[in-house]
Amino acid sequence: MILVKLGGSVITDKSRLRTFRRSSCERLARELRSARSGLSIVHGAGSYGHIEAKKHSLHKGFQSDSQLEHVAGVQRDVRELNLKVLKALIDNGIRAVSVPPAAAATFRNGKIRTFEPGLFKQVLDLGLSPVSFGDVVPDEAMGFSVCSGDLMMEALARSFRPSLVVFCADIDGVFDSDPKRNKRARLIPELDIRALASVTRTEATRVDVTGSIYGKLERMLAIAEHCEKCMIVNGNVSGRLESALKGRKVISTVVVP
Repeated sequence: MILVKLGGSVITDKSRLRTFRRSSCERLARELRSARSGLSIVHGAGSYGHIEAKKHSLHKGFQSDSQLEHVAGVQRDVRELNLKVLKALIDNGIRAVSVPPAAAATFRNGKIRTFEPGLFKQVLDLGLSPVSFGDVVPDEAMGFSVCSGDLMMEALARSFRPSLVVFCADIDGVFDSDPKRNKRARLIPELDIRALASVTRTEATRVDVTGSIYGKLERMLAIAEHCEKCMIVNGNVSGRLESALKGRKVISTVVVP
């Protein structure tokens, strides 16, 4: 199986509420046709989830009844995004079906408590591509919590041990400092636990409702233990995802355990 994450910063404009980057998503869908085997996809919530979830502290769980309308609203919004992603995939020849996180997992304290991969396996065995996404989910301890796309990526990697995991981000890979702020930032071609220490903490601890960038990199290191190859590519550059899927050399960061 090949597992691909379409980052919310690539398929949406994260600075503008509910703003879908249709052309980017359709291009990535065309590139995904290069997948050599069973394909599973996860996409981030981007501006369909993070802005409202942060505004109303949904990542902190139930605090007041006033949050509940926003739980419902964010769930509606991320499903709207999911439908847009599905349309782009199906229109470009990928037989994609939606599998929300709560359909396969239970959650406690913002973490997956149980994960049942059977639904994903059924979909894959039929020759279809399951598409999951970041979402607001029921939580046994918190009432509700935010399940990130990266959390689903780790659960799927542990269950299926894919041959290839690709994260499509809005930068070329992992840098030793923020390349959007520092023109001298250096791309780290191979990231392991030792190289992670060279990533500037002040740049890597900026947070959204799914946690710090540093935490995301630690999750990628965990994912790398359960697949043959794990890499981060720039989803905003045409052809990068396709090249990665075809096994070609591409500007990226390869994450190794």
